[in-house]
Amino acid sequence: MDSTAEGDPVMPGEALDGALDGALGKPGLRTLAEKVRWLIDTAHPADRGPYSIAEVCFLIHKATGEQVSHTTIWKLANGQSQNPSKRLIELLARTFGVPPAFFFDDYDEEQLGLLQEQVELLTLIRDAKITSAELRALLGLDSAGRKAVADAIQRTARAEVQRLARDQAGTSDSS
Repeated sequence: MDSTAEGDPVMPGEALDGALDGALGKPGLRTLAEKVRWLIDTAHPADRGPYSIAEVCFLIHKATGEQVSHTTIWKLANGQSQNPSKRLIELLARTFGVPPAFFFDDYDEEQLGLLQEQVELLTLIRDAKITSAELRALLGLDSAGRKAVADAIQRTARAEVQRLARDQAGTSDSS
């Protein structure tokens, strides 16, 4: 767990608030295009970048059995189509695991924020290559156990930074 300058602990969500704003589309998933683009850019497997439009079409077909054209998804993601059919919204929602209401202008801001946080948390877990078994084990610990794990992670991270600094210092000395 990190600390602020005053020594107060920074909770994981607080530490991420500012860091993720630009990277994952916060704030401002206001338009349909922003929402579609955010899902395409965020909801992809680890060790790779965002889905291509062709991959999104394939995923929709794989998840729903229905075909959607490349042009249709491209127009949605780029703001050139602003009134998709109810069926297309349902297909996107099922494919990306969000409620259909997510795509509408009047989707509750609080719900939108919660959904963004959930997707961002899953993205962090995915990118850190944390397995579901590891996450379940961590969640099964009491608060003292979680603190012990957090402390061990913090010590390991500090040691890694120090090792990298030594390695870099050794590299620059030999240059």
